[in-house]
Amino acid sequence: MKAQYWMYGLVILFACLFVNGTAHADNKTYYVDAAAGSDGNTGLSQTAAWKSLTKVNATTFGPGDKILLKAGGTWTGTLQPQGSGTASSRIVIDRYGTGADPRIDGQGANAVIRLYNQEYWSIGHLEITNQTATQGTTARSGVLVIGEDYQAGASSDIVNVAVLHDIHLHDLYIHDVNGLHTKTVYGSAGINVVVRARSDGSPNRVTKFDQVLIENNKVERVTRTGIMINSEWYDRDQQGGVRNPNRPWTPATGVVIRGNEVLHVSGDGIVPHVSTGALVERNRVDGYNEAQVDYNAGMWTYNGDYTVFQYNEVSGGKTIKDGMSFDFDNGTKGLVFQYNYSHDNEGGTVLICQNETGGSVTDGIFRYNISQNDKYQMITVCSGANYGNMQFYNNVFYVGSGIANNLLVNQGGNGAATFKNNIFYNLGTGGYTKKTTWTYDSNVFYGNNVPTANVIPDANAITSNPLFVGPGSGTGIDALDGYKLQPASPAIDRGIAFASNGGKDFWGNALYVQKPDRGAFEHPAVANAVAGKTPTSGSFVNNAAYATDGAAGDKNLYAGLDQGLQYLQIDLGASYAVNRVKLWRFYDNRIYRDVIVQLSTTADFSSGVTTVFNNDANNSAGKGAGTDAEYAETAAGKEIVFNPVTARYVRIWSNGSSVNAWNHYVETQVYGIPL
Repeated sequence: MKAQYWMYGLVILFACLFVNGTAHADNKTYYVDAAAGSDGNTGLSQTAAWKSLTKVNATTFGPGDKILLKAGGTWTGTLQPQGSGTASSRIVIDRYGTGADPRIDGQGANAVIRLYNQEYWSIGHLEITNQTATQGTTARSGVLVIGEDYQAGASSDIVNVAVLHDIHLHDLYIHDVNGLHTKTVYGSAGINVVVRARSDGSPNRVTKFDQVLIENNKVERVTRTGIMINSEWYDRDQQGGVRNPNRPWTPATGVVIRGNEVLHVSGDGIVPHVSTGALVERNRVDGYNEAQVDYNAGMWTYNGDYTVFQYNEVSGGKTIKDGMSFDFDNGTKGLVFQYNYSHDNEGGTVLICQNETGGSVTDGIFRYNISQNDKYQMITVCSGANYGNMQFYNNVFYVGSGIANNLLVNQGGNGAATFKNNIFYNLGTGGYTKKTTWTYDSNVFYGNNVPTANVIPDANAITSNPLFVGPGSGTGIDALDGYKLQPASPAIDRGIAFASNGGKDFWGNALYVQKPDRGAFEHPAVANAVAGKTPTSGSFVNNAAYATDGAAGDKNLYAGLDQGLQYLQIDLGASYAVNRVKLWRFYDNRIYRDVIVQLSTTADFSSGVTTVFNNDANNSAGKGAGTDAEYAETAAGKEIVFNPVTARYVRIWSNGSSVNAWNHYVETQVYGIPL
């Protein structure tokens, strides 16, 4: 019996961890009060709170524990508690009581909050600062989370990955961190989650983070980076540069950076480096590269794959040493920038930078973004040519009066990129040049210095006003309705379709209503205005309803008109901005003569008539000589696309065919937006 009691006591002993003579068990809540607490207390109630960070740092915490700092309290130094939680029970650092968030002042420490080879932590609702009277000469961070050769054994292991899980940093106010500006893997930052590898000869083990969530924080006045993920396990072919096979590329996974503000930092804004599948969304960066001494951008990834940057606003970038919002940087693949707003950046909007020896940038997508009043160049390219399959489509680039922004450039390396469905709205003094390895299709070029086809070889370019609701009126990412298209816009239904297009436009409208629009807005009201409406004619019509019944695939279901010159007329029922008509006649490769499509605001076509198609070259129909080509009827139909015309009535003329004198309509579709 004594032996059994002894073994039971041993189990209890190992279930508790003695630190500084104090027993510890999991699922405890510890209170810390800078004013009224005492390190001689148990810490287990508000009336028996601890006082110092030293006491917290000397304790190893377990799953489910909470460390709560009293609101309104102030501490100095570094908070570095020990221990790890579990997947079902994080360790939590947070606040209690009412008043201002607890404040910790690092006063020049390496970090204000520091975790080292720890996992399953949630830290929130604290104010953090780390400033001295003079600029620091070493790295300083607000929050520093380090993984370093986690679970390394007696010898190095660069094959079996050790994983540190679940770091959640939220609702922190991190400000005035004035560390060293120099750019390094574990340099100065507001929030820095980094994997290091020892260089002192000790055994290394490849290490990574999984599930890092950084959300709803404010980072302000930091030297140098706002929020950074990085790793010294970086080596792979697409990175190029100086190779180190003893550091195999081991990216962080499950990284989400969401809802943060980064304001006035000396270097980069938000940078999830050496990661794969990171999500960076709904953040705001305003004021970056403010030191103006080296190259920094607002949001970018280095040596990482498949980052998605979306619903972010970036502004206030300084200098043309980068200074642009977004960067497809070296060693990256499959980066997507979508639904973002860039404005008032000195360096421009986008950088493609792949100029390291042997490195590459591939499969990048930049779509449904809006740029307003960015300067210097919309797209800047570094010197290397080793980038490919870069797609820029359905973006809006607006340049206001007096701004010298070169919208398309022939600068940097000649890799492959495509520009389609974009709207370039230029009231400034900059212009366009082509790159021989770039292709251009179905863009809108409006305003000053409109490029000719020799300058920008875009066979489907539109140079007329795209008719934005209020161009140049953006005041924030949630106030950009000025870049929606008016119903009469020539950009509606005039774009090229993309199979994998993200599924929605900048405002969340589904793609595509019918044919794609150009720019960042897909007008949701475009529809076939004649569906189900019964046509009439100046003569008789047999089976008139067949002409609008939607059965374009059955040529035997057709409306028949009399012989000779006849018209089919359809009343849309209201005024529309019409921009597309599609016709199916009796399709057996016959050719119908004198095909004329007219739109009007009056039922008798006595006024307000616009002719949008006419292949009557000799004016035999008396409607004016046409310049459009005759065509053979096929099952694909004939599509006629034109700048929007305000109309209520549609007339379609013909004068028999190459087979006989009769006129036939298998299907008629008219697309527009109700006015």
